Amino acid sequence: MADVVKVAVTQHEPVWFDLAATVDKTCRLIEEAASNGAKLVVFPELWIMGYPAWIWARPLDPPLATKYIKNSISYDSPEMARICTAARTAKIAVVMGISENDHNSLYISQCTISSGGDIVMKRRKLKPTHMERTVFGDGSGSSLNNVVDLEGVGRVGALACWEHAQPLLKYHTMSLREQIHVAAWPPIHPFNESSGALYSLSSDGKLIVPPKSS
Repeated sequence: MADVVKVAVTQHEPVWFDLAATVDKTCRLIEEAASNGAKLVVFPELWIMGYPAWIWARPLDPPLATKYIKNSISYDSPEMARICTAARTAKIAVVMGISENDHNSLYISQCTISSGGDIVMKRRKLKPTHMERTVFGDGSGSSLNNVVDLEGVGRVGALACWEHAQPLLKYHTMSLREQIHVAAWPPIHPFNESSGALYSLSSDGKLIVPPKSS
């Protein structure tokens, strides 16, 4: 691992229900991160195609779910090939959260792309959380292989959202000697009880500790 590694963390949203436009935005963000000296750029949980927050309000929405499936991404697609090419061109590694479409079954997935444009890690969230199971399937044992060596960066691992509340899974990840951990979460906001929002979907409910004031 290099003595100093500059990592870019994206704080954006996808172009909703438009896979092609979201891939365009992804490639631009990869290029921007690299142009600012980053060796690794990371994207949130379900960057493509965004977190389907409607499941917590109305879990059965067939028209919206169908649209979501059609705009999710497959590993063997031209869209994924474009993202890999962007990483290779910019010479930057990428860790990205995706709604993986595998023959129209969806998974909360994470993949790591090397600076050479190769997908070197694929994993699926082992057990989607609560209402996520109305949209996404379970991962398998191969998803435990979640730490890889990235040239010029080090050993990079990844977990998604409430997987960080599973002690054995976290211990396993640490046992693989990761040096940089990508903890992917969907966009979250402070809890506002008056709005009717769910506590579990707030920053307060996601085990995030605010920084101490100076």
